[in-house]
Amino acid sequence: MNMFAMKRKAAAPTSRDVSDSTSMEVYFSGPAVEAHTMRVRDLAPALLGFSDAIDRYKELNYPFLDLDVSITATRAGSFDVVLQLLGTMANLGQSMTPSDVAQLASGVMEVLKILLTRFQQTGDLRPGPNETVEQTGTRVKVNWGTLGIDVSHDAYKASRDGRIINSLGAASQPATLEGYDPVRFIHRDSNSQEIVDGQTSTAMSDLKLSDQPIDPAHETVTLQIDTIQSRSAKWKFRKGDETFWCEILDKQFLNRWRNHQEPFYNDDLLHVDLETDQYIQNGQLKNGDRRILKVHKHIPVDPQPTLDLDI
Repeated sequence: MNMFAMKRKAAAPTSRDVSDSTSMEVYFSGPAVEAHTMRVRDLAPALLGFSDAIDRYKELNYPFLDLDVSITATRAGSFDVVLQLLGTMANLGQSMTPSDVAQLASGVMEVLKILLTRFQQTGDLRPGPNETVEQTGTRVKVNWGTLGIDVSHDAYKASRDGRIINSLGAASQPATLEGYDPVRFIHRDSNSQEIVDGQTSTAMSDLKLSDQPIDPAHETVTLQIDTIQSRSAKWKFRKGDETFWCEILDKQFLNRWRNHQEPFYNDDLLHVDLETDQYIQNGQLKNGDRRILKVHKHIPVDPQPTLDLDI
């Protein structure tokens, strides 16, 4: 059995530097590695695919991180792939924490979890009509009938990215070769493990996905209420000539509404911070799900004048 890992190392951060690392282990097993050796032509594509998947996830969700992936031999038949984060908050102007690299690795594992569950339930790696999504804050619950998994929003977005899916197919490719068993991915910091068999690995490698997600768009804008759902945080809004459903994540606003502290009516205006998922389809920019992160101001519509008649 062969292993390569992104191994956690303690770093001594200074006031101007935050660095950290985490470990991921990928196990190859089967008759082909019984002698604790592995053919370079089998191992090299897996290592490159794994590194490419990490780089793409970082590009989508952690662009401010400076990552380095390296391999260190620890004993015969085993390899350590060390993922090390190096970053300086002052230079990058970002709010980083030492746990960012562990969250990145956890996100890659969640992408695998989504893809494996989706493929097992539907036979397809792409989101389909039987897949429903419920979003709350930074988490997403993905449902296939009565089965549901809870993952991060970043991981769900990445699970629709063709480059990551193809790279994970390459990382698990030995599972498709004679003499190898399914490939096992482990991230101990998040207590997660996923197993990829040959059929799933082939599907990930062969997938052609035209819908490529990109970073969500953020804007502060005034929306007009079209429809209020009495028992839901998802309302319909109008923005110019466009009408769309949008989830409200501002808990203070929802509490005011649910506790009847302030009346809201159709056609009222809300000045909000709006987040919009985006992706590229056939070379064109498309909008996906939208979320109201914060409601800054409620602008009631003036009531229609009434005529009081004394009869």
